Amino acid sequence: MKKLIIMLDYISGPLWKDIYDTKKKELVTGIDVVDDDEYIQNLNDVISDLYSSYYKINYNDEPVYFDKEQEKKDKYKMLDLLGKLIKRLDEVNDGSFEIDDRETERVKNL
Repeated sequence: MKKLIIMLDYISGPLWKDIYDTKKKELVTGIDVVDDDEYIQNLNDVISDLYSSYYKINYNDEPVYFDKEQEKKDKYKMLDLLGKLIKRLDEVNDGSFEIDDRETERVKNL
């Protein structure tokens, strides 16, 4: 059984994509029901954009600055988006993968 890691990272979104698909010419999770689901991929992009917006380059006298205060302000928005993502993943899960959610609890504790 494959493990689908949910972990926020700059520009890459919460779906941990670590397999290069030579046909699609992009990184994928390697789980077809996830990689081929347009709703999941759109949510991944929206979450990625929100999380990536917390990073500022050459800001506040730092080369890379992470805006923790803005992340806290967006806590409930992020939790809503992560909840929608997990719900859809549960809906499409055909038993071929398990979800390793490393973010929802962290965001709840902000």
